[in-house]
Amino acid sequence: MRMRLLRSAIMAVLVMLTGTAAVLAHARMVASVPRDGTTVAAGLSEIELSFSKPMRLTLVRVHPLKGGDDAVLTGSLPAAFANAVTVGFAALGPGAYAVSWTGVAEDGHVMKGSFAFSVAAPQ
Repeated sequence: MRMRLLRSAIMAVLVMLTGTAAVLAHARMVASVPRDGTTVAAGLSEIELSFSKPMRLTLVRVHPLKGGDDAVLTGSLPAAFANAVTVGFAALGPGAYAVSWTGVAEDGHVMKGSFAFSVAAPQ
């Protein structure tokens, strides 16, 4: 009888821990185009952010690492939750850039992230 009770208690704890882990798994960026650390051809005019769970982006900044103005977005950010979001802006000139984003996951948590890439000089 004691072994059965012990097994039941262990199973209950495992079920609770498994459920808790699923709840605590926040949305995160899983990919970007361009990828972090890459160099792309001149004329880049959009980026794509992909997330592990649906996100609603509230801010995206594309800014040069050596100073200067942020890229001007050519549209508004989608109001709906999505696993992938494409953001357009005026074509970037040569140089290194950072992308910073802020969004809200469906569970209400505010998430932030960033990545960097370079734009090559035209050939």
